[in-house]
Amino acid sequence: RVTLEGFAGRPVVVNFWASWCVPCRKEMPALEAAYERAKGRVAFVGVNHQDGSSAAVDFQRVTGVRYPSGYDPQGTVARRYGVRGLPTTVFVDGRGRVVGRRLGEVSAAELRTLIRTAFDVDIGPGG
Repeated sequence: RVTLEGFAGRPVVVNFWASWCVPCRKEMPALEAAYERAKGRVAFVGVNHQDGSSAAVDFQRVTGVRYPSGYDPQGTVARRYGVRGLPTTVFVDGRGRVVGRRLGEVSAAELRTLIRTAFDVDIGPGG
């Protein structure tokens, strides 16, 4: 079980994904690299959306994602965040407010810009 309460006071990048989503798979290296660069300043959480749990575990292993990911088999969490398609990345500030959203595959450069805009945190060049 993963909850945002565990990250209270810290900004969080929430990425909604599924193992069957090709753009999700393509953006995972950028998300993982950003997670590594932002450690201690920005938290990352994945939300596996309407997917099989074993497929999701395999997906995370194959893509090398190490940040926590929760399981949302009915899409309840996705609906709460207004997710309309996958992948969707939501930016939540330290007070729990949604301050940004990106529908579709995000590149490393876009992710850096979105994090800087949403949280005023520079994660530097690269991944």
